[in-house]
Amino acid sequence: MRDLLARWLRGLAGRLDAVTVVAVGKADDGLVAFGLAGTDLDKQWGELLGEFKDAFDAWRKNPLARRIVGIVTAYVLGGDSIVLHSTYGPLDRFIQDLVSLPDNRWGIRQSDWCDELTRAGELFPTVHFNSADGTVHFRAVSASRIERVEWDEEDYEAETLYHEAGDVLGDGAVWYHPRAVPDRNGLDGESPRPVMLHYAVNRPVGCVRGESDLAPILPWLRRYSRWLEDRVRTNAAHRLFLWLVKVPSKLVRAKEEQYRKAPSPGSVLVVDRDNEEWEAVSPRLEARDVAADGRAIRWMIVAGGPGLSLLDIGESETANLASSRTLAEQRRRFLRRRQAYFGYILADVMVQAWNRVVALGLRRGRQATLADVTIGVPDIAPEDNEALAAASDELMDAFGKLGEMVGSTSALKRIAARLLFKFLGERVSEQEFEEIVGKVMAE
Repeated sequence: MRDLLARWLRGLAGRLDAVTVVAVGKADDGLVAFGLAGTDLDKQWGELLGEFKDAFDAWRKNPLARRIVGIVTAYVLGGDSIVLHSTYGPLDRFIQDLVSLPDNRWGIRQSDWCDELTRAGELFPTVHFNSADGTVHFRAVSASRIERVEWDEEDYEAETLYHEAGDVLGDGAVWYHPRAVPDRNGLDGESPRPVMLHYAVNRPVGCVRGESDLAPILPWLRRYSRWLEDRVRTNAAHRLFLWLVKVPSKLVRAKEEQYRKAPSPGSVLVVDRDNEEWEAVSPRLEARDVAADGRAIRWMIVAGGPGLSLLDIGESETANLASSRTLAEQRRRFLRRRQAYFGYILADVMVQAWNRVVALGLRRGRQATLADVTIGVPDIAPEDNEALAAASDELMDAFGKLGEMVGSTSALKRIAARLLFKFLGERVSEQEFEEIVGKVMAE
């Protein structure tokens, strides 16, 4: 028995000698940091998931949250949607084919994606390829399903993998960014492997995950809901009262039996003033004094919201023309920035899809860049067009007079053309500008 135990111990010691100890936290430690949703500067996955759920519940149940998200989408997309074109013929035909594909529902999908970007602070579109006919289909995965984002160890902005949450932590599907598809054609069986893209707003430097536009105001939305409920209960209490009937002590029992059932509303009682006195008693709650508190909470909501004001939620008691214009300009600046970013998202999705189908051999052409795409966005404030047109007309008159004074040189014409496009509010690429100005100069 002792010999058997000694041999077993010697064998165990030999196996332990073959084990290589790796420090925890190293690349080969065999452990996965499931708590990290992105970089170490990002929120932990549990905290991020709770924020996603809170924002989604607020959007579902709170009218103010629903209105804030709807306002952003309404301004970003206007009455229709953002339109994409390309100066590169094959790419333009590809874009128009995908836009007209019924399964893509491109116009409706823009609204859904813009809502998700505002509500969650992140958007995870997926691109699916059909090798039979070369078509591309767009979908999206909810940000609340992506528990972890991986990136190139030398560049956190070069994302590679997206881990979808499963029934067990770390046991969900894995999506690849186009730059990280593991094989040459990215084929999964017979069909090309779908890829995922990622876009985020309110993302601090050093982080890969975004934050919801609703995140800063969720506590104030809850406070305002509780405040309103308290106001409703308080005002309901004002409608409650009881009758206090004063009678001589010898008549107390008789009157209790007589008025065991209170008189119905509208009835008339004729009583002896000397022997009976009636008085209605109601609570004195002074509920009117808290109106300023409710307004202060609403100010906190719009101050933390995405560039909005009390005017946007239907409150204009203290507004005048000057304050309305100031608040409108604040809204326009924020929404123009959000509109520009959302236009970039749509253009980048199309470019990534095109480059992928070219790499897969489903279409012929060259690799494209964002410079090949023209983004047509609706007006944030259509009423500005008249002011822009008047300003542009005055500008051209001023340049005409300047040309009469110093001569109409090519440099002056170029400056005038650049300022004209700027005053018109139109973004013109350098290539388009040179084509326009070059033709005028040649003539």
